[in-house]
Amino acid sequence: MTDTTDVVIVGAGPYGLSLAAHLRARGVRFRIFGPAMKFWRDMPTGINLKSVGFATNISVPEGGYTFAEWCRQRNLEDFEPCTMETFAAYGLWMQRRFVPELEEILVTNVSKGGHRFEVILASGRRVSARRVVVATGVSYLERYPEVLRDLPRALARHTCSISDYSKFRGQAVAIIGGGASAIEAGALVREAGGAPEIFVRGQNVVFHGRTARVRPLWERIREPMTVLGSGRRHWILQHFPPLVHFLPEARRVRLVKNYLSPASPWWIKDRVLCKVPIQVQSAVTDARAVGNRVRLEVRDASHRVREVEVDHVITGTGYDWNVSLLPFLDPNLQRSIHRTEHAPSLNLNFESSVKGLYFIGPMSAMSFGPLFRFVAGANFTVRMVARHLAGPFPLARTAVNGWLKTVLGPPRHKASSSR
Repeated sequence: MTDTTDVVIVGAGPYGLSLAAHLRARGVRFRIFGPAMKFWRDMPTGINLKSVGFATNISVPEGGYTFAEWCRQRNLEDFEPCTMETFAAYGLWMQRRFVPELEEILVTNVSKGGHRFEVILASGRRVSARRVVVATGVSYLERYPEVLRDLPRALARHTCSISDYSKFRGQAVAIIGGGASAIEAGALVREAGGAPEIFVRGQNVVFHGRTARVRPLWERIREPMTVLGSGRRHWILQHFPPLVHFLPEARRVRLVKNYLSPASPWWIKDRVLCKVPIQVQSAVTDARAVGNRVRLEVRDASHRVREVEVDHVITGTGYDWNVSLLPFLDPNLQRSIHRTEHAPSLNLNFESSVKGLYFIGPMSAMSFGPLFRFVAGANFTVRMVARHLAGPFPLARTAVNGWLKTVLGPPRHKASSSR
């Protein structure tokens, strides 16, 4: 038996939950699948949000439910740094309050036949939907450097797949990358009792300064505070999010790739500097398994190559917004999606070239700009998408549905079952 609905949302992180809350308020029939806030719940202890509290919210139609307000009500830090654990707890609370119909089961396949999509769940059940919204965040999208891809996953893992660093106690660990994930991994390996060494291709490692809660008026005018940090360009991106969508594709892609280059938060600095070896201008040129260890060849700025043997390799090399990496999308469906680079090309309603298939969250960044790599982009996104999915007369449709229920009464099969 196949269930039917209007919209299926795949993914239950900040974007998926936000969209579900807005669709629910508009009376749109939907189903949402996936473990609530899984990416955030799986973060290791000792890691904080890389954004300030007011910039990281589940978007709902009602006021008074921002992350900062939720934290203040519980006497928790509401600005910076806020822990990943706290944000995950907030997301779960919001899910129970605004999206109680969440079904915490994975989607294993999405295909399209005619005008409808068929969604297959891990349980084997099938759901037919007119529209599907992919909101899986960075899940499945981890980027491995080419030189490391042949290493067994028992010896080389991406930071996104590690929630417990105690397993690295007493181990030598090479960490590849110069952004926040790699630097944080270095601190966590050391604090777990391991011996980390970080290899960075760039010339240096950048740490952000601490964000001031209170700033002089002249500074707020010159460098206005935004969800992306302080700065006029940030302000434009936050307050006029569609602008980037209308840029020529080549210029838009350059902006997305180069805006907000890798940097680490201020609160990790003292846990790493002078405590964890960081080798800058160091590129891994070869990697091979030698028994239960990994032997790396590392080339420095002077083109000298040295061998490094470690027990494990951790990659903090970011994510690849590649629609082909989403395992639940049917291959025929994947081939039908027009791309910008590897990401889906989206119209102003976040709809792909496959009618009825939408992508929200980081996968939309190539079409809408760097704001949408972050939770901060959810508010604009879900309001646009919910308005579109509800159609031109959502309130009238909700009123008609309510009138029909009043006039016709409950469905007959319910009445018969109560006798």
